Amino acid sequence: AAQPVSSAADCQRLQDWQAKQRQASPMIADASIDLVISNCVLNLVHDNEKMDMIREIHRVLKPGGRLAISDIVSDEIPPAHLKADPELWSGCISGAFQEHDFLAAFTEAGFVGVSIDKWDETPWQIVEGIEFRSLTLTAVKADDCPCLDKGHAAIYRGPFAQVEDDEGHVFLRGERMAICERTHDLLAGEPYQAHFITLAPAQPGPGKAWCAPSGSRRPAADTKGVHHQGEGCSSTGSCC
Repeated sequence: AAQPVSSAADCQRLQDWQAKQRQASPMIADASIDLVISNCVLNLVHDNEKMDMIREIHRVLKPGGRLAISDIVSDEIPPAHLKADPELWSGCISGAFQEHDFLAAFTEAGFVGVSIDKWDETPWQIVEGIEFRSLTLTAVKADDCPCLDKGHAAIYRGPFAQVEDDEGHVFLRGERMAICERTHDLLAGEPYQAHFITLAPAQPGPGKAWCAPSGSRRPAADTKGVHHQGEGCSSTGSCC
């Protein structure tokens, strides 16, 4: 009320003030949210601001926090003339992510366990041969605690010969792979739990800075005699 917007210069000053407020005192505090759900919003955000919004989601989520994002994606990148069409933009078409780029954007922002929960078989619309469909993505914000080697291991169940996670860890099917405590705790929860057997060390040590290269095996003696944490078992090792 004290500084009404009545010109383009006033509008620019308002936008500058808003940008400073977002940096100095954001409306949602860092690491304060358990779950973020969004339905058909990101495709309405300008292309230059999409990554900013995804990074904001990462900022406000607590470590271990989860998200479920449903949006319209395309099988090809929409050309410039479609992006310039205001009717297609407001209709959730021309602002859509390309389907692979949609997942890659959340990985780039620091999320792990990025997964396609739902991919509509039938396109919602087809424009100039480009298929636009609904896709639901889920992901987790990993804990940013330091990686300490205390002797933990994980066994990838299969069915693939090996897999690599979003942080570059390689897991060979049926092998006891060396992991830090942080990765152990991550794999013991969703969405990884059904795919891994996680093993605590037989004699936990104080922990040392992680230095084992990706794909290192853990000697069986390090986890011999411990109850595994996996499907059907509680975190204390007792099984149903």
